[in-house]
Amino acid sequence: MKNNLILEFKRGLLSKNFLIAIFLNCLCLAVGIYSNRLALFVDKGLILYYIGYLLSPGGILTVFVPIIVALPFSASFLEDREKFFLRNVLIRESRKYYFTKKYLITGLLGSLAVSLPLLTLLIVNLLFLPKGNIQHIASSMSGAFSEVYNHSQLAYAWLTIANAAIFGFIYANIGLTISFFIKNKVAAITAPFLLYMSPAFFFIYLNLTPFEPNFTFQFNGQMDIRFSIIASEFLFLLTISLIAGYIKFVKIDRDEI
Repeated sequence: MKNNLILEFKRGLLSKNFLIAIFLNCLCLAVGIYSNRLALFVDKGLILYYIGYLLSPGGILTVFVPIIVALPFSASFLEDREKFFLRNVLIRESRKYYFTKKYLITGLLGSLAVSLPLLTLLIVNLLFLPKGNIQHIASSMSGAFSEVYNHSQLAYAWLTIANAAIFGFIYANIGLTISFFIKNKVAAITAPFLLYMSPAFFFIYLNLTPFEPNFTFQFNGQMDIRFSIIASEFLFLLTISLIAGYIKFVKIDRDEI
């Protein structure tokens, strides 16, 4: 069983979709850096990391991140089904084990798709740019964990990477859960994006702006968001996707497999 888990992880890690997700993430970071490239000449410290991810007006990663994390493996259940691979696997594995394996690998690949490029950018920044703190672009920060940024910009950067990894795990599995209900690969990849962006259009009229899902990824974008809100939203989405996905999967008729 352990070997099956490793093989499934290798399958996802070496897949074309995972490489595309990494490329798209790097492209988003590059756009953010380019749009505010002049900041590199007037500031020091982690300016490269922050303008690529959080502080640049051209920072588009925060928009496309749900698609990036869902792309590697959220539709893998449907691919198994289309290739008639699923029925053979379930002869050797229980549905519970298959679901657990699929959930863990989908989440892990979603985490890596968003966190690896961020980690790489941070390391490049630390190696090649002058040490110190950002002074001009954002000498202080608002929103969740702002006290961490104001105390240590490096600690805040590590915190954003950890948060991105958790975000990637959860939203990738939202796509996987959707694939059990809607037999469409496009829906599995785009559903997390819709869940992430749609509430912004009506939460503002309900005075619920701090609860908009997009601020769980870019938590410096809303001054009223707090750790408790982020943790609550993550826990709610994780629980719903896990329970709904498992219940639906174990009840799928054999003819649909």
